[in-house]
Amino acid sequence: MHSAKSFGFKAILGAVFAAAATTSAIAAAPSFADCFKLKPGVSYTLSDRSKIQIVKTQFAGKAAMSVVSTDGGVKTAKFFDETGRQRLGSEQYGVAALGGNARKVVIKEVFSAPFPEVPADVKPGGTFKLAGKGVKTTSAGNETFDFGNRYQSEHVFVGFENLELKPNYNARTFENVCHVRSRGEDNSVDSWYAPEYGVIKMQVKTAKGDSLFSYELDGLEER
Repeated sequence: MHSAKSFGFKAILGAVFAAAATTSAIAAAPSFADCFKLKPGVSYTLSDRSKIQIVKTQFAGKAAMSVVSTDGGVKTAKFFDETGRQRLGSEQYGVAALGGNARKVVIKEVFSAPFPEVPADVKPGGTFKLAGKGVKTTSAGNETFDFGNRYQSEHVFVGFENLELKPNYNARTFENVCHVRSRGEDNSVDSWYAPEYGVIKMQVKTAKGDSLFSYELDGLEER
């Protein structure tokens, strides 16, 4: 016969395991913030033939993550803080085919505090805005601008999705990808953010719903 102490111990032990299981389930749940984290060294190509590289770097005196896109000799870099949620700015380099210096920055945008920043926690169906100020520098000089006027600022988190793509012709499922939609006066943009990769799929449509262009990850190289 089991003693009362034995039953009490088993009850306590059962509660501990139940709590541990609950904690594990919470830890394994997808996180909106995780979708925006970028992994240095990730390299892939998109179906529009652009090549993407994620690089750890510095921008405007801050530790930064850079998403570098190269397409037909056109190179651009978008800079984020280490969370991947705060936008720091961008650089566009000269186009060699047009006689420019492919190593020289010809257009630079630098955002200032408060930076445009994606919230850390947004629930499926929730909305958020990106707002901030920036300075655009070109050969003509400096131009200040409002982020909301230059870019689409209102967004809705459609939800988490498992996105099946075929990088290198091999089917692969990217789990817990964040599907985000933004709308402007003339078009709508659907973007899929995958943890460590950034945007791996995008669809742009007119206000009437007609497709303008789209791309998705179709080649993958990881170090």
